[in-house]
Order: sequence, then C-alpha cells, then structure tokens
Amino acid sequence: MRELAEARVLWSNVYRVRTFFASSYEISESFRSYRLLSFIAKYSADLYELMVDSQSRNSGLVLRIKYNRKLSPGVVAHVNLLAAMNIIAELVDDVGRDRGFFAALFASYKSLSRDGLVSCSLTFSRSPTRLYVRPAAILLISGQATGAQSVIKASKGLAEEALEALRATLAKYKREYLDVLNSLEKPKPIAIVLLQGKALSVEEIRAVVSDGSEYREVKIPIKNPEWSVEDLPPKIVEEVKLIVVNPFKSGLPFATKGAFITGPPGVGKSVMAEALANALGLKVVELKPFTYRSMWYGATEKMLNAIMNQVYRRRKELAVVIDDAEFLSSRKYTIHEAHLSELSTILYHLQRSDRPFTILTANNPDLVDPALLRPGRVDVTILVGYPDKEMRRKALLRNASKYRVRFASERVVDYIVSNTSWYSLAELDALLRLAASRGSGTVGLEEVEWARRRVVVSPTERRSIQDYLRWWSTKVQGIVITYVPTEVEVE
Repeated sequence: MRELAEARVLWSNVYRVRTFFASSYEISESFRSYRLLSFIAKYSADLYELMVDSQSRNSGLVLRIKYNRKLSPGVVAHVNLLAAMNIIAELVDDVGRDRGFFAALFASYKSLSRDGLVSCSLTFSRSPTRLYVRPAAILLISGQATGAQSVIKASKGLAEEALEALRATLAKYKREYLDVLNSLEKPKPIAIVLLQGKALSVEEIRAVVSDGSEYREVKIPIKNPEWSVEDLPPKIVEEVKLIVVNPFKSGLPFATKGAFITGPPGVGKSVMAEALANALGLKVVELKPFTYRSMWYGATEKMLNAIMNQVYRRRKELAVVIDDAEFLSSRKYTIHEAHLSELSTILYHLQRSDRPFTILTANNPDLVDPALLRPGRVDVTILVGYPDKEMRRKALLRNASKYRVRFASERVVDYIVSNTSWYSLAELDALLRLAASRGSGTVGLEEVEWARRRVVVSPTERRSIQDYLRWWSTKVQGIVITYVPTEVEVE
C-alpha cells in the first residue's frame, strides 16, 4: 500500500460491529459517493446471502456501474468508508448473530495491481470466539475498462493484498488490534463492483446552479458531426468554404463566428449545421430551451449563463447549434419579461469577442429577433430552398448506400430524380425507405410509383415559399449565401 493518508478504528452505535479503515488518499466527500452507495445498497439482500454461504458455496456477484465522469480516488475511498459504516456493518451484524463472529473485507482499487489499492476496510462482529475465520471480501474496481473475467481471476490476489495492507497499517499505527487480523484466514471474494466511465461518445457539457436550497444540474451531450461539407448542395460548397471555413480554420481575426441557416422544413438545415461544424473541425453542442428553462424567476438566465461559461472553456473545439431558433422570437411579439431576459442573455453571449462559433437554424426567419442576425453576432446567413435535380440525385445515391438499397436499374434513379420535383430532402428519404420496404431492399419502378402515391406535395405552395426566400434574401443584413433553385432547376 502506498503512503498512508488516513487510518481509523470505527465503532457503530447501531450495530454490534467494529471497523478498521485505511486509505492511501485523502477522503473527498461527494454526492457521487452517496449515489454509488445507494446503488450498492439495492443488492444488500444478495450480499447477505453470499456472506451466509461464503464458507460452503463457490458463487459470487459481479456488478457493472457506468459513470459519465471519472471519479477521483478520494471519492472512491469515501464510498468504501460509507459502505463499511452502513451496508457492510448491517450485514456483518446480521450474519454474526448466528455465527458468533463474522468478518467482511471491502477493498477499493483503481487498477488490477497492488499499487492500485485506494482504500480498504475490515468490519467484524464482536470478539473472535474461534481462530481462522475466512472473511468475505467485496472488491470495488474503478477507472480503466476491465473485463469481468480478468477481474474475477485477479480478485483472490487483490483481496489478499488488501488484507495484508491493512495488517501492515495496524502494525504501524494500531498494534492493539492485530490479534483480530492474525485470527483470519485468506479472504474469499464474494462480490465485485466494476465502476467504469462511459464511452467517449457520451462526452458532455455539465452545468450546475446552486441557489440556497435549490440544486440543479444540466448535462448536454457533445456530438461528433456525422455530416461533411461534401454533403451540402454542390452549388454553394465553394462559397461556404471561401466565406466561412477557410478564414476560421486559418485563425484569421476577421473570420466569421456565427451562421444562420433558414429554409422550409426538411431541406437539410440541421444536416448543414453539422456539416459546417465538421468542416470547421468542431464538435457540436445543441442548445435547446427545455435543457435550461425553469419556472422560477431568474433561474433560466443563471442556468443559461452556467452552460455558456462551460462552453467558453472549450470554445476552440465546440460549436453551439441552436436548432429551430423561432423560440428566440422578435421582441415585438414578446409579452413576458422572462422571455425578454432570456433573449437578452443570449444576445449578450453572441456579442462577446471570445464566443464559440454559433449556428442558428429556423424555418421562419421573420420570427427570429433581427438583433440576433445582425453582423457582429451572426455574420453569415445561408438560405436553403427545395433541392434541384443535381442535389436530389446526390442525396438519393447517398441514402441508398446508407440503407444498402439496390436499384433494379439505373433508369430507376433517373425516374425518381425526374418525378420528385418540389420534394424536400426529408421527403425524398422517406420515399426511398417506403419503396425499399415494399421491395424488400430492391427498388424498381413499381415500388417507386406505389410510394409516390403516399407522399403528398403541393408544387404551388412550394413555389410561393421559394419566392418568399428570394424576397427575404434582399432585405436581410450581412453576408448572404443563397441556395434557392429556380423553377426550371427544380423541375
């Protein structure tokens, strides 16, 4: 055992037990240790049965607990101390009433080696009435992702090393209790708790607001973008790279720090947001109102500030995406002061010079407060209309590859592209999946016609939406990148 940080002899006022405790790390009390204790407590009945049968049966329990954040050794040591004083003390007392004497060892490790020992405790009932009792051992393994089989094989050795470390500690600091340890046989592992961090795919931003008696925690996943800039409409790829991507990646001081993407539902605004973040070499944090809004006065702004402060610390690797930004509606439509305060908070953060790259998307740009979209906050506006034939073909082939869909002939692809005028990309995707379902993975002309009858599209309505986007592009502030195909290009 490494240099000792703490050693205790604990007496219980509730149970007729005594506990020796030793830790190589300073104990760090945390709500996480109490949460882990409550989880282990759920299996106390199973632990009791294993303790009762520990001398005669060769069975055990393996629990795997996954945690979002890495736990410090001090927190793991606190789990050991809490368990020894509560769960283990109660179980040892219950078993000891029948046997006259019983002992249980609880050892915490951060790796499968002697140097990985964090803390250990031995809890025993009354005084020994006979020699050579075999303690039941429970092991808590934290840190590295370890297979259950390798831990089971190493468990006996780990338990014995923990007991030896405890014996060495008592010999140095509490010699009067050595007789108890000397009366024990080698411990038998009956339970293993594997405490492991989750995969990197669940990386997240964590913000906490504590105000008096209120404690609120918000976790927002960090996404790796799935789309690339090559998935965007070919006609605007070079323009996006020239205006947004290249200056930002070059670290130029005048590079844009925000983009607003608008267009009708289903044309690929969210895809474009992810593709843009990917092109900038950034991961994505989606800011949604339900993650930070509160019914209490002032709590919404506090949580929003807490989230943004966490994002600022990682602004060189994160992009903030505010999808469906219509909830940030213009102040002339707003009648509640809480919404005005929320909007003012977001405006403040978008004004800061050290802000992360921010992307907003909206179906109806007229609803979004114009102050959000002015140059200096969001510099570039990207207008996205219904796709032309070139983009429909590109999306169709990409989705067919993604879903492993086969076309009966090349003629089928041409037919779909020519007969899906005014379809959004989402509707084109739905058409392909519907036709593939009927054809069991193979799409022919018959399957396409069957699927087309189930997708309703109004060309007249969509022409008017396309015209509206062209008109809106003439009155928006700042730099505008437009992908609004003409009627000839669409049809």
